[in-house]
Amino acid sequence: MKSLILLIFLAVQAFSNDVSYNRGEMLFFSKGCSSCHGASAEGSSTYPKLANKEEIFIIKKLTNFKAGIADSVSQQMMAQFAQKLSAKDIKSLAYFLSHYKEVEVKDVEDDLLGGFGS
Repeated sequence: MKSLILLIFLAVQAFSNDVSYNRGEMLFFSKGCSSCHGASAEGSSTYPKLANKEEIFIIKKLTNFKAGIADSVSQQMMAQFAQKLSAKDIKSLAYFLSHYKEVEVKDVEDDLLGGFGS
């Protein structure tokens, strides 16, 4: 009986994690995060890498930004984006970024139309 309960708990947790990951991914792109932090959350010389950072770190930073708390002048620009996020949004974004996995992109020749110019 304990094994069955544990199995059900693990299945529900795995489903919940997938939903949170997918929701966070959708938010990352729809809220424009990828415009500065990169499509793979890899960052740049100006904007920090977010992929695979600790979940608690991302939650803390976004929560602080939402409250208008920033460590530097350059971070203050995040307040305008974070203010629009709900607690659930922040949690989903943090889950997605902390568990970020590279997406395999197939060659355009695998496209149904045979790629460009065909």
